[in-house]
Amino acid sequence: MATKRKPGKRQSRARRPRITDAEREDLALAEELLRISRDEQADLVAGWDKFMKQLGIRGKPISAKALHEMALKEGLDPNDNQFSRGIIEMREE
Repeated sequence: MATKRKPGKRQSRARRPRITDAEREDLALAEELLRISRDEQADLVAGWDKFMKQLGIRGKPISAKALHEMALKEGLDPNDNQFSRGIIEMREE
């Protein structure tokens, strides 16, 4: 059987902590930054897509492991310093 509440005794509720003016300003700034970032996200994505297209990069990125396996299939020798030599030659020019 359920017990009855005593008349006149109030149940305690968790009180919200008071917010200082500095905390209120920080919250307002955070909300503004979130709003702006949501508004500008479409521009960022469009700019990124344009940048990737200019570089000739398309498709989804692959992992380093998958790239390494692809290079081995193409006949790249992992012990060769072909890339390093190319960088050194470019520096010397």
